[in-house]
Amino acid sequence: MDAELKSNAENILASLGLTPSQAISVFYKQITFQNGLPFPVKIPEKKLNDVSVAAMKDKDLDEYRSPSNLYDDLGI
Repeated sequence: MDAELKSNAENILASLGLTPSQAISVFYKQITFQNGLPFPVKIPEKKLNDVSVAAMKDKDLDEYRSPSNLYDDLGI
């Protein structure tokens, strides 16, 4: 485990009055209560910033909702 990550997390736990062992126990209890991870695990959606959007609008780009739409348009 990355030392900086571990240190940061343990400092937060200490401010909450928890040891790492207690935090792991809480985590495991939540797993059993939720019958899975107690939070969603997914790749976050990337948000385009205003500069990126403006740059794309300056170009004559086609937009596709899915790869299959692109393939259809390309005749693949």
